[in-house]
Amino acid sequence: MRLFFRAFPLALLIHTALMSPARSQTTDPGLQLAPFAAPITPPSQTWSKGLSTSLHLDAETLGVVGGSGARQAVSIAALQAAATLDTAQAGWWNGGQFDIMLMGLRSNGNLQTLTNTVQLPSNLWAPNFLRLYQLSYRQQLGPGFVQGGIMDMNNTFDTAGVAGHLHNASFGIAPTLTSNANIATFPNPGLGLMGGLNLGADWSAQAGVWQGDPPGMTGALRRGMLWVAEADHTWSGAEDPAGTLKLGAWHLRQSNPAYGADSGGLYVVNEWRWKDPARRNWAAFLQGGWSPAASNPVQAYVGAGVRVVGIYSARPADVLTLGIAQARLRALPSETVAEAVYSLQLASHIYLQPDIQHIQHPGGGTGQQWVAGLRVHIEQ
Repeated sequence: MRLFFRAFPLALLIHTALMSPARSQTTDPGLQLAPFAAPITPPSQTWSKGLSTSLHLDAETLGVVGGSGARQAVSIAALQAAATLDTAQAGWWNGGQFDIMLMGLRSNGNLQTLTNTVQLPSNLWAPNFLRLYQLSYRQQLGPGFVQGGIMDMNNTFDTAGVAGHLHNASFGIAPTLTSNANIATFPNPGLGLMGGLNLGADWSAQAGVWQGDPPGMTGALRRGMLWVAEADHTWSGAEDPAGTLKLGAWHLRQSNPAYGADSGGLYVVNEWRWKDPARRNWAAFLQGGWSPAASNPVQAYVGAGVRVVGIYSARPADVLTLGIAQARLRALPSETVAEAVYSLQLASHIYLQPDIQHIQHPGGGTGQQWVAGLRVHIEQ
């Protein structure tokens, strides 16, 4: 909690600097924040002349409470401050959008060493940093778009929105990507260029290229490249949309053997949404990844889960999410994670998220772990 109160004044300063006195109706600027945190869709404030802003602050404490692993707590405080400028609303030109995001994180303790897991129990943990996390421009071109700049590839590729409340990092992006390749995602975004096209009949496609060594910006394009492509299909039902299917492929080409071997793989994400007779919002997801190269420590991955919003009629904003995931490791037992998280809305824009995870064969070793955590999420 001490980290939380240290970060909060900084959050207020950044929030004040981004604001303008003329305020209008709230809209969604389309900028996703990574890693995901409650609620599912980050809110934003719309101000005069096409400017939208959002602010997120997360404070979390977690640790191993049973099984193998040291009984040591890890604390994390993460701040995200973002702004989006719509060029048409600003009176400039149609179809343009500038995005900028600052992100800072402080943590005490090494969660990777503490748990020795491939599927890290927190999607917020990383070594301390303060950086420009996104600086990009997007231009709509008829049924398509192009976007370039400093970006997190997981904002657009290999995402499962239904799994957004789960804390384990493997539900945010498949470990067949993050464990086998040094890619431009949390905590290190990178220079990238991508584009997408609406193909009709509820199909769309997008593809992009990112630098292969995201921590280094100097000579970034000479450090290898990550290519990724994805085809998306949505379908409608009684509730629109009723589901989404995403099929993706990626390839990392290393420019220097010292950085590691080339790698590649496939991934799939499938999501379903429906309402029960009590009009509660339900959703489920199934995701997987495959990266069979002999040099890869994670050969395959599969994850699944279910989410219900408003499980109690008296608390329509609360969210319960259950998930299970398995990473198949090369020459080691598979690591399996089962997780339950409840997002409790304490007040407008303030959420409390208790979380419990059971990890079988952490890091491919023997035994099991129980990891418990508590996250506070504040947004504006």
